[in-house]
Amino acid sequence: MMIDVLSEFYTNHYNLGIIAIFMLLVAAFIGSKKNFKGVVVVLSIFLVYNLVLYNKTKRDPYWLEKIQDKATAYDPVKELWNEKPADDDVNKRK
Repeated sequence: MMIDVLSEFYTNHYNLGIIAIFMLLVAAFIGSKKNFKGVVVVLSIFLVYNLVLYNKTKRDPYWLEKIQDKATAYDPVKELWNEKPADDDVNKRK
């Protein structure tokens, strides 16, 4: 069921769960100002957000970990300066 999958996902990735909670708080705030069209817009964004997370998690439960691993493995300084590993520089000096 969707609720079970998302609750398990949000307990492991609470940063994305905070975004969902923030959307609900924004909808409540907009609703308190009697802007019901805004509430419909925010709740529809909330629904789409959860559906996308559910579909990605249903296909591959570790999709976010793969993205995070790829992001942490990327070294922008090495790309900018075309650096070689430190061992190569030491060997050239000898």
